[in-house]
Amino acid sequence: MARKPTTPPIARKVISSLFSLKAGRVVNLAAWRKGMAEAKRLGDTSRPSAEAEAVSRVFAAYTFVTNWVMGLLEVIQELPELGPCVDRIQKAEEEYMPSGPPMSPLTKSFFWHWMLYDVGVGAARETFGSVILAVGRQFKLAPEFLLVLEHLVEARLGLFIHGGQDGDRSVLRDLGTGEEHRAVCPAGYPGTSGELWLARVVPPLVPGSESVVMTTPYLIVGPDVAAWREYLDRTLSKTGLADRVCAYERLMKRGLDERYWAEYVFEAYVNHRPEVIFLRGLPDVPESRPHSKVNADKESFLVGGGGR
Repeated sequence: MARKPTTPPIARKVISSLFSLKAGRVVNLAAWRKGMAEAKRLGDTSRPSAEAEAVSRVFAAYTFVTNWVMGLLEVIQELPELGPCVDRIQKAEEEYMPSGPPMSPLTKSFFWHWMLYDVGVGAARETFGSVILAVGRQFKLAPEFLLVLEHLVEARLGLFIHGGQDGDRSVLRDLGTGEEHRAVCPAGYPGTSGELWLARVVPPLVPGSESVVMTTPYLIVGPDVAAWREYLDRTLSKTGLADRVCAYERLMKRGLDERYWAEYVFEAYVNHRPEVIFLRGLPDVPESRPHSKVNADKESFLVGGGGR
């Protein structure tokens, strides 16, 4: 008989707190009902637009669930068990000011998928999304909803080689796993064969449906794919995992530190159009990234006359 997966500690404490709230032992039942009504209201008003549904019903489903999770964050963020998650979100939001270029190279879609589903705390590296998934299973939310949320929790960034178009879908091959996706890009950038993208691609919800590029694609204009393969060759062992595919997936999900990929995007930004953002450089070669501290120090040195 298959063993039922154990609930990690933060999620277990949140579930316990919610049961206490519901039973009226911490606050009265009216307060609990008011909170759940607020969560429902936030979810209802966060439904994706008709335009999102027109692009892809799969995209609309993923968008709705993420908006619901963000709404639930507003409702239950005061629970002490979620303090570490909430602190990280607030500090990162203050530093990166996510919105999209020219205000910030971190788009809202990049930032919120990263903060909700990638940034982990505690020994089990629990994310806000994984905690909500455990809560949803405990409170028996709709299976369809839980399936979408599970895909979001498990999703990660990836490096994708563009393989051309298949109708309205871009053929994207994962550089680290070789897996091929036929994905719609709601941001509106179809791409061309041979490009290298940094993007978050989520899987189809039913057989035959499309994958979805959930973030505005980051197009890496340099260096080339060969240089990125060399980067992976010298970096994957640093994850501590022996299996190359597992190491790649860990790297793209967590980086080598918490802000690894956010910092890369911030420092590698070159230019943008509304539907695509251009990056240059490698994560482990500071000189290759236009806005790295190394290059900023060099510029300050020259402007200050130190180069004369």
